[in-house]
Amino acid sequence: MSMAQYVVRCLGLAGALAALPCSAPAQPADEAGPPRTPWGAPDLQGTWSLPTMTPLERPAEFEDRLRLTEEEEAEFLAARRSRIREGLARALSADFELGDGGVDQSIYDHPLLDGRTSLVVSPENGRIPRTEEGRYRVGMPGRRMSGIPEGPEDRALDERCLVGGMLPLRGSAFPARIFQTPDHVVIHYEFVNATITVPLDDRPQVSSAIQQWTGTSRGSWDGDTLVIESTNFDPRWTFAGSGAGMRLVQRLTRIDQATMHQEYTVYDPDSFTEPWSAEYPLTNTEEPIYEFACHEGNRSMTLLLNGARATEQMARFVGAFGLSSFERVGGAAADGSAFTDGMLSHDASGRVSVQLSGRESYLAYYGRYDVNVTRKVVEHEVEGGSRPDVRGGTLSYSYDLADDGDTLVLSLMGDDGVESRATWQRHR
Repeated sequence: MSMAQYVVRCLGLAGALAALPCSAPAQPADEAGPPRTPWGAPDLQGTWSLPTMTPLERPAEFEDRLRLTEEEEAEFLAARRSRIREGLARALSADFELGDGGVDQSIYDHPLLDGRTSLVVSPENGRIPRTEEGRYRVGMPGRRMSGIPEGPEDRALDERCLVGGMLPLRGSAFPARIFQTPDHVVIHYEFVNATITVPLDDRPQVSSAIQQWTGTSRGSWDGDTLVIESTNFDPRWTFAGSGAGMRLVQRLTRIDQATMHQEYTVYDPDSFTEPWSAEYPLTNTEEPIYEFACHEGNRSMTLLLNGARATEQMARFVGAFGLSSFERVGGAAADGSAFTDGMLSHDASGRVSVQLSGRESYLAYYGRYDVNVTRKVVEHEVEGGSRPDVRGGTLSYSYDLADDGDTLVLSLMGDDGVESRATWQRHR
């Protein structure tokens, strides 16, 4: 980085931080307790992460097992990483390397937390006690990631760059940054950019009619523990099956320079048969966080929706068609020979077969087909056929498919434009 670039970045950072209240450096920890701020409160500031592969709730196969042996842990982690790969492969339909957005180190590389089988500590079975509504809602993100989306609203919130990091602080390759003043604590997730401001005074909670992605939070000190109560969450977001009525109570206790203990309890009688709690240590990475530019260069949503429309169009192509009319166009019209009879078949697996016959000509071929909705082109990749000049090649047709899907016009594209135009009528 050049000196000029460095100065520009520093000026940009200074402008971004100018709106934040100033805070003095923390006083070092002593034998009496954790690091403290100049005004005497425990200092919660830092970059905090939870580097563990311990799942939130205990897998059913471990029942009441609180911890695993080293051998069991190795086997469990191998299976868990494999399931994550398979899940992402189904959701993304793409080849990828296991990781988080290209970061050098991933939480998937970490072991279990003290061999624990769950982060949930209450109920004792380590399982989240969901109601029928909670079980339905916990599957909501997965349903958004499957099927054919009609629009971006059908996809996951983080994929749409709306919500990423959220309360409570939990496992991710993207840590959270905490800032602190005498009357506020600010939790900033750079991952899809969420900033949660927690007032520490006695102001009342806002009206329940005002719902936000990150809810609204109020904080208070219980000795050296910060208690944060959050409500008013947007119902389109869910945490482990929660709904709009969730009340989340977090307790953050700074232990030493490197560690902060977190525990939280989730209350939501519509989603859970009883309150449930989780607890674990957070680690201070002592590192800065870097910009997560979710939309910058992000073409996935456009490509995904184009692919969805192509899938829908391919479904309309499936079936058997009979030739209704055929004409040669442009320079090819001088050829004079034309097809008078024919059959075209597209199947759901992407296979195509064509037969065309006339008084002086005959053409038959088979292969694969692909629909490009943006270009309005269907391509036939010919694997075999009656004429050597088409075998192994690709025939590119511009298409016009009637709204009822029964009439299909295919115009064969050549180097100099359209060479022929065939109209097909659906048989079935």
